[in-house]
Amino acid sequence: MNATKAKDKALRIGTRSSRLATAQVDEFISVFSNHVPEIELSMIPIKTEGDIKKDMPLSEMQRGMFVREIEQSLISKHIDIAIHSAKDIPPDSNPGLQISAMLKRADPRDVMINKWNLPLDEIPDGATIGTSSPRRAAFISNQRPQLIVKHIRGNVDTRIKKIGNGYDGIILAAAGLERLNMLDIVDQFIDTELFIPDAGQGAIAIQTRIEDEETAKIVTKVNHTDTFACVTAERSFMRTLGGSCSTPHATYAKINKKLIKITGLVCSNDGKMQYKETMCGSIDSPEQTGMDLAKKLMNSGALDIEGI
Repeated sequence: MNATKAKDKALRIGTRSSRLATAQVDEFISVFSNHVPEIELSMIPIKTEGDIKKDMPLSEMQRGMFVREIEQSLISKHIDIAIHSAKDIPPDSNPGLQISAMLKRADPRDVMINKWNLPLDEIPDGATIGTSSPRRAAFISNQRPQLIVKHIRGNVDTRIKKIGNGYDGIILAAAGLERLNMLDIVDQFIDTELFIPDAGQGAIAIQTRIEDEETAKIVTKVNHTDTFACVTAERSFMRTLGGSCSTPHATYAKINKKLIKITGLVCSNDGKMQYKETMCGSIDSPEQTGMDLAKKLMNSGALDIEGI
């Protein structure tokens, strides 16, 4: 592409309209502009079903509620690329679309915020903790059964404002607060061994049309190889299990000496029945690694849990 043509090139970015989604686009633009400064970028906010149905519990929603309308806009060529939180994209990708790149993963941990400024294990019995995630609810019920878990929805700011108003504390993703420059309000960063993250948590995924090879090639310039491999393994794990929003699943992968080390967990909604395994696989075959881990859990009895 010569300089004249490059200056004429423009890409339209589709994303949710929340403050966090905008921050994620800003992060992408910052990285992208360092690699391809000659291409003009514009953002097009899109409301998704998940944004509209603000009171519906995530346990009653299917994965894809926060991306479906954006993906449709991409297929319809109203936008050129879509930017999502990787954990919002269903494991079974839209057949006409592909994840062409991922930015370097932010902090994958969950965090505790509460009115006492205490870690999870010191919060008083009977306290009400808000979360919209069946995974987090199951972990809390397992580790602190004396606490009351209460459904909560809304953007980050909305949830934080509810502390002291019906909720004593909430669990959120560290990555979102990091991108909003709000880490100073965190009372505890919960270790990934204690709270295994959701697949793709902390990662930003850039989606393109499979047929649009030129845009995909441009977007790959910002790809963070290790993040892409790890999240690909996590998504393969979920895909093999048939993971939905309704049954608690968790998986987290990281690179360890040129190998992917991935942990996966399936548990009952009350957190009492758990199947957890860890294994390593080649960084060159993340799909197979995630699939092998899921099959290992399934063979050990994970399918016996209701809802799998």
